[in-house]
Amino acid sequence: MNERPIMIHDWINAILHVDADAFFASVEQAVNPSLKGKPVVVGKERGIATAVSYEAKEKGIKRGMMLWQIKKLCPDAIIIPSDYEKYSLFSVRMFEILRRFSPQVEEYSIDEAFVDLTGLRRVYHSSYEEIGMKIKETIKRELGITVSIGISLTKVLSKVASKNKKPDGLTVIPGRKIHIYLKELPLEKVWGIGANTVAYCEKLGIKTALQFARCSEEFIKRHFSKPFYEIWHELNGRMIYSVNPEPKRDYKSISKVKTFTPTEKKEAVYAHLIENLENACFKARRYGVCTKRVIVFIKTQDYTDRACEIKLSQYTNYPEDLFPFIKEAFERIYKEGIIYRQTGVILLELVSMRIKQRSLFENPVRAEKIEKLYSAFDELKIKFGRDIIMHAATLNKNEKEIRKQALGIPLWNVKV
Repeated sequence: MNERPIMIHDWINAILHVDADAFFASVEQAVNPSLKGKPVVVGKERGIATAVSYEAKEKGIKRGMMLWQIKKLCPDAIIIPSDYEKYSLFSVRMFEILRRFSPQVEEYSIDEAFVDLTGLRRVYHSSYEEIGMKIKETIKRELGITVSIGISLTKVLSKVASKNKKPDGLTVIPGRKIHIYLKELPLEKVWGIGANTVAYCEKLGIKTALQFARCSEEFIKRHFSKPFYEIWHELNGRMIYSVNPEPKRDYKSISKVKTFTPTEKKEAVYAHLIENLENACFKARRYGVCTKRVIVFIKTQDYTDRACEIKLSQYTNYPEDLFPFIKEAFERIYKEGIIYRQTGVILLELVSMRIKQRSLFENPVRAEKIEKLYSAFDELKIKFGRDIIMHAATLNKNEKEIRKQALGIPLWNVKV
């Protein structure tokens, strides 16, 4: 095995990796402050731990453990069901914060991202480390969760850096210090190198990331395939994997679905659809996101779906902006004489409210009134529950459904 030293300039490129700490459990603690400092386990609906807080980890609880094992090990563990919609909304907010600092953000997963900071020191009059610290502080202040950050010359090295100090850590690996961080790093800790490759490397006398990085190019080409040749370059500070800023869309949605007593009454079906719209928009406002693409659907008694997509000219999370479009869509998909059993509303391609801009043709007085109106509604819903106030259209639900609501719920039909 031929070796050579790693010699590279400090900052040819600057890639930052963000890794949210115990993301699902941290989101639950951020939403419900009474959970802070307690051993929280997410995954009640699956019977196993899908995520655990750091307090739970200190008790010996690990991901994948059966819930009965967790209760035996830690009787005071708080076990709650997963809410992936909630986690995706926090993810949207986190990515939006990152894009304030750089337009080059890659959404690697729901709780991880790469950010290209190359050349931004002059823009912010700060070092890369100071920029990373500002990002950490902003996420903590606005979302109530912590992240661990790594900054280096490549994606692979920035992933190594972000794992160095968890939770709530910040590690910077400049070019001249790469060897220090790779010296004791087991090869299996390198992004992209799995158990089979580790076993093969051991046969070649390679046990650490530094040993792998110091192999000659000829040696790597002779013994490894292209992906590991690329990792070898990245470990040596030569960027192969660029940051891909194309946003992911697969988990950026809010859906509200309601199954009810089958009915063919048009007003009743529409009332349930409006209720879904109200609840979906309330959740969007609560988590600071908005949409301009909506899907509404109704399901018949024989489980046939009829759906319609609505595309808006501007972002919103206020039902008042959507009512005319929802009514039109409903008229297109509803058919007389058919029995319906379910309605649904899906808000797609969510973005942070911070990037929402008012249209030049929008009435600013009306917009301000709507904003104040829903702000007051949201305060009531958060304090007393989302059913404390609802749109008057939901009066048309059948009597059995109305009786399910708490008595004395106020209704509204405000024209702005």
